Amino acid sequence: MAEAAKNPTGGQGDAGQPASASPEGAPRPKASLSQKAEELAARLEAHKNQAQAEAAKDAAAKEAARKDAVRRAMSGKTADPAPPEAAKAAAEKPEAAKAPAAPLAQKPAAGKQAAPANTAAPASAGKPVAAGKPASAEPAAPPKAKEPVEDVIRAIKLPHEIEAEKKAKSQSPAPATSVQPHVEEQSTNTAQQVPPVSVAPKTGSLPTTKAAVAQARNRVFGSYEPEPERSEAAVQRRVARERALNSKPPLGRTAQVIVALVFPLLTLITAIRLIATPAFLALSYARPGFPSDSFGFTDAERLTYGSYGVDYLNNFAGPEYLAGLKLSTGSAMFTDGEVQHMVDVKNLIGFAYILALVLALILLIGVWYLAKRYAGGVRRALFSGAILTLAMIAVLAVAALLGWETFFTQFHALFFSEGSWTFSVRDTLIRLYPEQFWMDSAIGIAVLVLATIAIVLASCWPTGRRREASRLRQEARAFGIGN
Repeated sequence: MAEAAKNPTGGQGDAGQPASASPEGAPRPKASLSQKAEELAARLEAHKNQAQAEAAKDAAAKEAARKDAVRRAMSGKTADPAPPEAAKAAAEKPEAAKAPAAPLAQKPAAGKQAAPANTAAPASAGKPVAAGKPASAEPAAPPKAKEPVEDVIRAIKLPHEIEAEKKAKSQSPAPATSVQPHVEEQSTNTAQQVPPVSVAPKTGSLPTTKAAVAQARNRVFGSYEPEPERSEAAVQRRVARERALNSKPPLGRTAQVIVALVFPLLTLITAIRLIATPAFLALSYARPGFPSDSFGFTDAERLTYGSYGVDYLNNFAGPEYLAGLKLSTGSAMFTDGEVQHMVDVKNLIGFAYILALVLALILLIGVWYLAKRYAGGVRRALFSGAILTLAMIAVLAVAALLGWETFFTQFHALFFSEGSWTFSVRDTLIRLYPEQFWMDSAIGIAVLVLATIAIVLASCWPTGRRREASRLRQEARAFGIGN
């Protein structure tokens, strides 16, 4: 029993570990980083379990008191003595709170002082127990004092603190015995001295920032991965990608300009082709207010003869296609001058169709290049082309409204020789295609062009969402994510 009194922990040292056999003044071996982390984790887990146990005990006591109050209220008793179990629990709780917290690491002197208490236990056990009092159980060991987790974390020394201590020791050397009281005082404040986490870095000292604290905690609890430094080649690749992101392809601006210039011409020629059909001729003849022929053509004859002229403009037939047509009276339908003018119109229309094919090919190539090399380039080019087409139509519309006769004359003088496009009101061309027909054709072309412009503007308007989508696609291509 004397031996047990001298070593109350049963031969165990701090935290249940075997007591060291080295003398008191000898320094203990320095623990490794993993052992320190395991020790700190075990202490934190013990604090957690103790807090959970006390919380459960308090909850059980409150529940018992509540049930007792309900039972007294139902039985009609206002004051009822508490049951022995509740009184005993209530009595043990203040005693446990008043009991001083035993330090985790006891010194040999404390073990010697506990020996008289253990030797006096048999003497008190020999006394008779008073009647009516239950035999008290062995006194429970006083609970360990709670050590806040913040104190544990605060006790961890950061690398720059260790570096500062080393510099202070090197500047003012002191005997080893003078440092021992400071260590014992610090151990009494935190219940156990936590060894430093890691050695200081070789070069420089880390500043006291959140990053330094996070780095120290990561070294204690694991998952510490130092961020690798970027190589010079990686930095150069990053700069090159940023330049590629902010710059346009070599032919990007040129392709946008070409697409914007081609779009108005191609749209206008396409609208002319849709108007130069027998269907539009029939629609114009059937329109209310269209003037009838003053020299004997019925509406059916007018539509039949007029369809011959429109078909001639779109087929590959020669001049004999119109020269061989006869009226019901047996005379030729068109004079030689009318046939020659229709040949000139067919040549102009054929050139426009060939030009439209070439422009369509150029437009497709430009759109393909912009779609592959410059995100958002197609949308910007078509939007610019639609604006340019709208301006062109506005100029032509103003010129036509200010003076239709002048506009019509200047248009024919631009594409035909003088005197080859003027005819008598009795000639077949004037009877089949009067001035009202050309006005209706101009209005039809303008409507088709404006409808195309509206569709392009609605689909290519530079909204914030579309600009952001184009920027993301261009960034993906610059960084090699997209095609």
